[in-house]
Amino acid sequence: MGKRVDLYEKRKWLLAALKHLRGIKQMRPAWGRLYARTLVKLVLVEMQLEQLEKQKRM
Repeated sequence: MGKRVDLYEKRKWLLAALKHLRGIKQMRPAWGRLYARTLVKLVLVEMQLEQLEKQKRM
């Protein structure tokens, strides 16, 4: 198994990837799909972080 990545670290990398993809001048369909998949992963990570925060409050 690979090294586990902290959710905050994963969020940081996904945000950096989105920033990079937004900077691409010639957006091709493959780049658009990659952008969409990265955005979905970011949303899932944000949901997991929110769930962890709720658990910590209880």
